[in-house]
Amino acid sequence: MFPGARHFLITIAGAILTLLALPASAETVFAPGSLCTILAPDSESAANLVRDPARWQCNGARWRVDGNAASFVRIDMTGLPRGGTPVPDETLNTRLTRFGALWITAIGADGSTATREIAHDDLRFASTSWTMRMPLPRLESGAAVQAYVVKVIGARHKGLLSDVEIAPAPDERAVGDDELILAALCGLMLMPLALNFAIYRVLRQPFALWHALGVFAMLTQTAVASGIVNRFVSLSLNQICLLSSLSWSLTIIAASRFFDDLLEPGMLGKRQKQLLLGVIPWVLFWSVYYNLAGGPLLSSVASVYYASFLPFIGLLAWTMATAAMRGSRTVWFQIIGWAPLITMGVVRITSMLGATDTPMGLMSAQHFSIAFEVLVTTLGAADRFMAIKDQRDRALTQARILESLAERDPLTGLYNRRGFEERYTRLVLDGFSTMAVLDLDHFKSINDTRGHATGDAVLRAVALALMPDEDTVVVRIGGEEFLLLLRGKNGAERAERRRQAIPARIAAEVPMLDRPVTASMGLVTGAPPMRFADLYRKCDRLLYEAKAAGRNRTEMHTFSASASSLGLPPSEPEQNVVSLH
Repeated sequence: MFPGARHFLITIAGAILTLLALPASAETVFAPGSLCTILAPDSESAANLVRDPARWQCNGARWRVDGNAASFVRIDMTGLPRGGTPVPDETLNTRLTRFGALWITAIGADGSTATREIAHDDLRFASTSWTMRMPLPRLESGAAVQAYVVKVIGARHKGLLSDVEIAPAPDERAVGDDELILAALCGLMLMPLALNFAIYRVLRQPFALWHALGVFAMLTQTAVASGIVNRFVSLSLNQICLLSSLSWSLTIIAASRFFDDLLEPGMLGKRQKQLLLGVIPWVLFWSVYYNLAGGPLLSSVASVYYASFLPFIGLLAWTMATAAMRGSRTVWFQIIGWAPLITMGVVRITSMLGATDTPMGLMSAQHFSIAFEVLVTTLGAADRFMAIKDQRDRALTQARILESLAERDPLTGLYNRRGFEERYTRLVLDGFSTMAVLDLDHFKSINDTRGHATGDAVLRAVALALMPDEDTVVVRIGGEEFLLLLRGKNGAERAERRRQAIPARIAAEVPMLDRPVTASMGLVTGAPPMRFADLYRKCDRLLYEAKAAGRNRTEMHTFSASASSLGLPPSEPEQNVVSLH
């Protein structure tokens, strides 16, 4: 062995043992600017934990929350250009998340510490993002801050740990471009609300109300998650988180009902409809679970809640595909509208279930995806509204046509007896007090000698001669019998002129006849309101008398004691009947 080699080796071994015996230094273990975490009993203090750097995880792979322990995050300040020198307006910013209790400890370069417990009243909420900020403790010694340590009990989302940063507080009076864009998105979603209520007012279709509820829920989600709501109202942390989770629940419930009611009939199967209805209790259960679960469940509550959305996404995709394959036009608005939001949701959920947390940048994508979904599905609702309205209009038109056919005589176009009797009471109340019943003289001989086609032409000519107008209702009672109901003091005179015009009109319309066609008429004027059957019976009796008296004449009864409006001598007062020929 070389001279002195033994002494050299002994010296080296001693130096190694001395180094191993020295305590580890936090400054040499925590990298400048590092972000480290640890899960420890809530009785542990931040000052004690930082003395044992080996227990901390600084690779960012695990951000753990536990209902039975406290989560700690150490934020190293030595990597900053200012070397940890405190800035007066600095705050701790992190993802907006509910928690049970939270402390921040400042650790100075000289070993001094200062701890501040953060009350919920200390929190301030951003107006352009899903973040909150809180004040930092100040070292009395004025030394540079080596690190801040955050201790949290009962955090409901690991984002509270992974997203912590130290940054200057923003100027709350300033309104930036982000806020203007978010306000524009919220304003854009207000218009579909009015449109849906207008659709419901016209058609009374439930899908309009479900879509209005969905739009309201998405508007609430955007206003709350973006922070824009904090510009207008002062909400607590619990209120903001509750509004966010409830708005998602309402969005899913409204979307499932809207989708089911909106699609054309026959586009979904019975089982799919049942599953869409089953979405309501499913979503409500997991919303309650997310807001109330704690203790041993706390570590998985966020992951389980996010995973509960996956069955709904799968059901929505399945029903959309089914409706598309069955030829639905409406479903394509839903497919296009929901595609960005579903894609963003799947990314967020899978990220939440994986090793890393959901990037905050996805929140902006969420706001635009929601606005896009509202816009496109509103167009789909409007398109469906127009289709249903068109169907309803066609149905009403068809119903009117059928109603007209049911109450009109197809040969002459005049009211038939059924259509007239349905209107009789209203007509009497409107002042129609003169009734006349006409019958063509010797009409059967026309059918027998000239044929039924000629007889039909004669009946059409009679309808033209009787000339219905706003004060004269003309009815074909049946066969060659017609009825007139007239309004006005000269009703009897107008009825007689129409009767006398019949031969000339028939001769003009049916020139092949070898003789004039006349009509006999029974007429009652000045009648008080009475049942149709009673008044018709009086007219029919007078018509029979006109036939018996030689035809081509009118037998008239008036309920007044004066002479008839035709200027003819009145009949005997007890009968008050006038014969015209």
